Amino acid sequence: MIRMSDIIKMNAVNESGSEKKVLLKETQKQDIPIVEKESEIQKLEGMKLYNRGINLIEDVLNKARVEDDCRPGLVVDFAKILVENVLTEEDEQSLRFYEIGSPQDYLPSHSFNVSFMSTKIGMWYGLNKSQLTELFMASFLHDVGMIKVESIVRKEHSLSTQERMRVQRHPEYSEQMIRKMDCLGEDGLNAVKTHHCRGQRDIFSQIISLADIYEAITHPRVYKPARSAHQAIGEVIEKETENFEQNILKAFVNNIGIYPVGSWVALNTGETGMVIGANKGYPLRPKVNIIFDREGEQLKEKKILDFLTEPYFYIEGPFDIAGQECLKTAQQAGN
Repeated sequence: MIRMSDIIKMNAVNESGSEKKVLLKETQKQDIPIVEKESEIQKLEGMKLYNRGINLIEDVLNKARVEDDCRPGLVVDFAKILVENVLTEEDEQSLRFYEIGSPQDYLPSHSFNVSFMSTKIGMWYGLNKSQLTELFMASFLHDVGMIKVESIVRKEHSLSTQERMRVQRHPEYSEQMIRKMDCLGEDGLNAVKTHHCRGQRDIFSQIISLADIYEAITHPRVYKPARSAHQAIGEVIEKETENFEQNILKAFVNNIGIYPVGSWVALNTGETGMVIGANKGYPLRPKVNIIFDREGEQLKEKKILDFLTEPYFYIEGPFDIAGQECLKTAQQAGN
């Protein structure tokens, strides 16, 4: 198992210095092949599950706004279906639809993304099916109390001290509203109330908090763009290590990887590729689809490397393909 000190050392590398300064040729991002996709049926089922979750949390929020009561209805049944999906689907497949999110539709997408990632972390940590179901429901409803402060958070101007204090109480509002539903035990209710706290807490609270932080960094908001999963993991390790049990962080990093699926990376060979799979327990040795050679030319034939079986290959650092595209455009405009 990788030590936390190794992860911290990895994160200490200056990302800007490690990125390859190779201009991609006239290839547009939409032309880049994504290999090893799940089948069309798998993608469709994933989208159906995601949309069902979004519709369900929207229904819960709408009812809570009108009736001041969550009345979740089908949340329990959906929790069982989602947990079964998490337990049976490959991580690379089921993590795909987690990437969906809209800054304009923040609360529903954030709620579902956090609940999905929390359930994944709980599974990696070793929770049983009953615990995972409770964890999913707690994380699915963890921000329902935000409807009590919607008028404040939607303000365009800076918030007053009193307004900030009200917003910071939304976990307390969530716990009060969910308690009326009588569908969560004390562990789940306590996790909802304390998920923004720091320091030592119970396992549910720590897992929801970790998922909440990771989701907030990797998904766009109206006031800020999304950052890469690699940056998110680095920030968690750098700033949040003392707030989580080491085994929770290990379970998270060892399964999602330092360079999660979908990350662009620069290799020691000068080539550039996309991470398409993780090797559990070896977060620095993922599976990579090599897409561009050292000259920035797109490869004509598929080339996939499993770094677990290729000891002479390694990742030098993340590759900012968006930044390279912007640089290329600027240079073309200057010619």
